[in-house]
Amino acid sequence: MARTPAKPKARESERPDGPSRVILLTGLEAERKQAEALEYLKQADPDFADFDAETLDGSHASAEQVLGAVGTVPFGNGKKVVLLRDTQQLDTEEQKRLAAGLDRIPPQGLLVLHTGSPIIEDGKTKRGSAVSTELANAVKKLGEVRDFALPKVEDLRGHLIQEARRLGKTLDSEALALLSQLPADDVRHIGTELEKAALHAGTNAKITAADVEATLSRGPDDVIFKLCDAVGMRKPKEALQHVNTLFRGSSRPDSVAPRTLVLLARQIRLVMQFRFLGEKKMAGRNAQPVSPQVAALLPADGAASILANPRTAWMADKYIGQARNFTLPELEERLEKLLNADLALKGSLPGGDNPQAVLQRLVIELC
Repeated sequence: MARTPAKPKARESERPDGPSRVILLTGLEAERKQAEALEYLKQADPDFADFDAETLDGSHASAEQVLGAVGTVPFGNGKKVVLLRDTQQLDTEEQKRLAAGLDRIPPQGLLVLHTGSPIIEDGKTKRGSAVSTELANAVKKLGEVRDFALPKVEDLRGHLIQEARRLGKTLDSEALALLSQLPADDVRHIGTELEKAALHAGTNAKITAADVEATLSRGPDDVIFKLCDAVGMRKPKEALQHVNTLFRGSSRPDSVAPRTLVLLARQIRLVMQFRFLGEKKMAGRNAQPVSPQVAALLPADGAASILANPRTAWMADKYIGQARNFTLPELEERLEKLLNADLALKGSLPGGDNPQAVLQRLVIELC
């Protein structure tokens, strides 16, 4: 499962017409994607890196600026490398202009298009959270697209078991489940957490859930998951405490609210699906199997797939319990509240200039 990023210089001859002049880095595994982007910058002459390695930001760059930078003759013996971060934030028209101009990149130029993690809702990529199809197709034609997909749960579990063996340990089932729940966009972080748990286990041959709990670093996503569960259990006081923790511990408060909103929406949708299944006697005590007709009404990555997969079926009990706290009309109303919060954060409704206040108001409405 562990995939080591290929060194850029070893990949230069992959295209039959010579080294690639443009590379698009996509996918959800942020850590490897970021490391790969930085590796490409090393193709500039290190003695002239201040001039020949340039980083731009997609949130306020233009196609003309990007193409002009990568078209500059390098001072050193390496390439002129331009790294464009968060390319998906380029205006749609600017992405079209960039796509049209990629064939103008000279042989000594290298444009690296880095993208942020796309937002997935109901199994589909949210519009505006990934680069345009036109730009992606242009890169495929003229260069390379490298997708850093998240490891599947099964792959991650296998990787953890192998890494534990390398450390001279085994993992009990609860410890493996805890580590497998960590955000898979940072495999290195998961490996670090495993090593810490192994050290805590000491001379014991088996790493237990207690070892993992004792050493686990609590990141922002962990707090968000606790917030989601507090909402599902209708505990507004606890939910507000988690909101305050999120903003108190973040160096970029403007990025906290959108991520939290995505996961809250996912939580409400899953609770709603389990409520729907519960009313059809297909979830909960003495439940019947989910019929193909009902499964077809639900998202491919939703409640039905959680119940059907033995590796995730244990999660169903949590959602079934939370679903008992709401009626379907109440959950439909909460989806509307989530939409209003999203519009406020995007400036389409008033009150979005304070993201923390938007989330505080939202969790009260959701609970």
